[in-house]
Amino acid sequence: MLKQVITNVISPDPRVRRITLATFISTFGNGLFMTTGIIYFSLIVGLGAQKVALAFSLSGALSLILSIPTGHIIDRFPPRRIAVLSLIAQGAASAALIFTKNWWLLLLLLSLDSIFEGFGQTSRMAVIARMGEGEERVIIRAYTRAVTNLGIAFGTVVAGIALAINTETAYKIMIAVDALTFLVAALAYMRVEKFDASLQAHEKFDWSILKDYRYIKAMILSGLMSMHFILQNVAIPVWVVTETNAPRWWVSVIMLINTIAVVLFQVRMSKGINDVDAAAKQFQKAGFYIAIACLFYGLAKGVSPILGATLLVLAMLVHVVGELMASTGSWSIAFELADQNRQGAYQGLWRMGFGTMNVIGPSLVIFLAIGLGQIGWVIMAIYFALVGLFMKRVVVN
Repeated sequence: MLKQVITNVISPDPRVRRITLATFISTFGNGLFMTTGIIYFSLIVGLGAQKVALAFSLSGALSLILSIPTGHIIDRFPPRRIAVLSLIAQGAASAALIFTKNWWLLLLLLSLDSIFEGFGQTSRMAVIARMGEGEERVIIRAYTRAVTNLGIAFGTVVAGIALAINTETAYKIMIAVDALTFLVAALAYMRVEKFDASLQAHEKFDWSILKDYRYIKAMILSGLMSMHFILQNVAIPVWVVTETNAPRWWVSVIMLINTIAVVLFQVRMSKGINDVDAAAKQFQKAGFYIAIACLFYGLAKGVSPILGATLLVLAMLVHVVGELMASTGSWSIAFELADQNRQGAYQGLWRMGFGTMNVIGPSLVIFLAIGLGQIGWVIMAIYFALVGLFMKRVVVN
């Protein structure tokens, strides 16, 4: 198994190894902050959970609004340079969080961090788009996805040390390490393949991207499908604890299954996606798999602990197959339908689908899964199946 993990996170291509190393370092830091940040500012600093959550939400919304302008800028400069500068800026913003005691300053720094993260994510996608064509760049993206999950997982485990100690100093050390990871990742990214700007710096912004209705429809559908991530992170833990007889710690078991599956099989699942038609068909299959998973999640309510736990594992296994398929299909569609000279702008636009779902998704999945119960799971099953079907109709000529 260890050999398979290594094979799926370490590419034989040195170009890919460089970008995945930088990704792993930065996402390890993300895992640290995701686990400790809200707790630190809510309880240790004393700003309160609701105000801290609002700051995170507002900062994310600001980055979302700037997605398209961010992409336009990236097309006019070497994308590797933008990625490196973004990581350095994120490191500076994260370091400043150590000294933050005021809500407005927290909002400012989180907003800056989100904006720089937007630049970084979009520029990295622009780099990957230039590193190959067709299946090759989907595989490269799959490697970065696998190490992202691995990095966040390791960061989450290490962050547990701060949670166990539960002192201000322990949390500040986690934030400082997070800031340091951005700087180390920037150094690693300087070794990533260099590409020139795809457009001249003085060229005017071209908003014709907003008239590319086929791409916009595909972006919306990809964003709608990404609700399954929110389902995993928000609704499923609550469902397991409040509506099933499975033990509470079973949440960790099924989430671990997901993480391991993504690390082991994301790269393998990305192979064979050679064109946009194959990607759309993959995306359609993903919708059906996630729909079946929703039905299994719903069936876990009210049955015996053993049967409930079994159904939840089965649901997650089916779910993760759909997740892997949806990811590879979405990446390929995002790359292939874009204007190849304006990948920055197009990848920035593509981010809006996922970003919008991150804003509206949590309340929606809680209403459907917890508020409506088993009927809600049936509704979501139909929803995911239809999203996959519509994507194929939009994308395939």
